[in-house]
Amino acid sequence: MKIKICGLSTKEAVDTAVESGVTHLGFILSPSKRQVAPEKIFQITNDVPKTVKKVGVFVDEPIDFVKKAIQVAQLDLVQLHGNEDMNYINQLDISVIKAIRPDQEFKEYEDVILLFDSPQAGSGQAFDWDSLVTSGLKNKFFIAGGLNPENVAAAIQHFPNAYGVDVSSGVETDGIKNLTKIKNFVQNASLASSKQLFIEFLRITKKLNENKIIPYLMGSLAVEQIINFPTNPDDIDIQLKTSDFENFEQLTSLMEKLGYQLIDLHEHKFEKASIHVGFASVETLKNYAGVDDNDIPKINFKSELHQEFFLPTLKQNIQIYQAAVTDSWRAKKTKDKKILKKLLFEENDANIK
Repeated sequence: MKIKICGLSTKEAVDTAVESGVTHLGFILSPSKRQVAPEKIFQITNDVPKTVKKVGVFVDEPIDFVKKAIQVAQLDLVQLHGNEDMNYINQLDISVIKAIRPDQEFKEYEDVILLFDSPQAGSGQAFDWDSLVTSGLKNKFFIAGGLNPENVAAAIQHFPNAYGVDVSSGVETDGIKNLTKIKNFVQNASLASSKQLFIEFLRITKKLNENKIIPYLMGSLAVEQIINFPTNPDDIDIQLKTSDFENFEQLTSLMEKLGYQLIDLHEHKFEKASIHVGFASVETLKNYAGVDDNDIPKINFKSELHQEFFLPTLKQNIQIYQAAVTDSWRAKKTKDKKILKKLLFEENDANIK
């Protein structure tokens, strides 16, 4: 789940958002009470990890102004809130988020990320969620408009196929970004998104179990099941015994029956709407992190449908993440370092008790 805090204007708010785990930082560059200059954006974000995307928000600005702001502020995306059409968008050599009202026609924005917002953006007013049908929508989309720490979980539950959530006034007090509200919004959004992903993992597990395959839940989603720490998982990370993993045609067929498409054969990654599922062989863990897959405990999850899967313990997750932060391919992922820090804290706390 992408989590975007918009209307940022101070270094303190930016740092709090990044530390809390946001994926996108939003800055208003058109006339507004939250407007900030491109030069200041660069100044307060020059140490932001590359994994966190900087978004410039514009309203019907001259295209040359937008291009210059992209360069000066070092933006990763632009968000357009005016009457910009595809002719305008095609002049920008950058990813675009187009803000629209739920009742607005958007067929022309075929390959653009959408952001569904209230008619008065930044007003704190929510739109009628039931008025927006997204089940057949191919575009990635954000939900905005009236979100806050108290209702963001409900929004994610209402729009399970949302690409992300966006907030501005909902994390403010008297028009100023409230650092506690930022932290609470990110935490609540992350936990709600993880809950949706875990439910989807159980759906996949049921299908795998029916074919005598017991998966291993790995990654940040697995960590949340162990310590209930909000990690905002990017995807569902599943590992299988080599004998099951090598029968990839069967695995592909099973995932297609669940509505997924194979999008990366090399990474063994599948996609359905905004959900990504990656598969790997669990036997590689022994050389990678010193974790023997035969020692990972099996979980008998008792729900409406009985599912079986393997879940690494706290200690095993520590070993895995210690390997991850020294892995040259993953070393730049700041999230892994935060997760490892929390895992070690939990281990130390358990030892004290």
